[in-house]
Amino acid sequence: MKSAHALLTSSLLLSTTTAFAPHASKKKIFMESFASITGPSEDLLDLFNNQVTKEFSASQLYLSASMWFNNREWEGMASYMLAESAEERDHGLSFIEFANKRNIPVRLQELPAPNCDWTSPEQVWEDILNLEQTNTRSLLKVAEAASKCQDFAVLAFLNPFHMEQVDSEDKINTILAKVRDENRTPGLLRQLDHELGSEASGA
Repeated sequence: MKSAHALLTSSLLLSTTTAFAPHASKKKIFMESFASITGPSEDLLDLFNNQVTKEFSASQLYLSASMWFNNREWEGMASYMLAESAEERDHGLSFIEFANKRNIPVRLQELPAPNCDWTSPEQVWEDILNLEQTNTRSLLKVAEAASKCQDFAVLAFLNPFHMEQVDSEDKINTILAKVRDENRTPGLLRQLDHELGSEASGA
């Protein structure tokens, strides 16, 4: 067996080599700090980081939609979109809070500019539905990666988000159906605008 002095010397040399090795990528060190705690795959780390970006991007799109409706005197829909924007931002912050508790390294990424060139309320709601559907698939990918490496804490954290996505997609589908019915039922869109405004205000 190696002496205690030899083991200590070996450990110090390994630490020094790791610290100054010119070919040690930042991502490898990034992964090792996470793996030492949970042992996840690189796939899970990437997907978790990307999900943070997706939540903040969703907030941006909802905010853009709120501005679009507000500029066209659809105050109820504008208020609804603004409330959803705040909720999506809170989701992103929840991911970061969880990451901090688990010492999961998160890197904030650049956010793409959201769409703002809609020509009708229907187009806005179609984009919102596509956003929610995309987010659902993204969350499922994170859960799949967590399941593969048996990170049950991440799976437990994700569960409420999965249920929210079920509710969100169902609600947006219903709203979009009403928006499309405007041609057959004039005035329905204004009624929907009032309902969504009341919901956003908690009335």
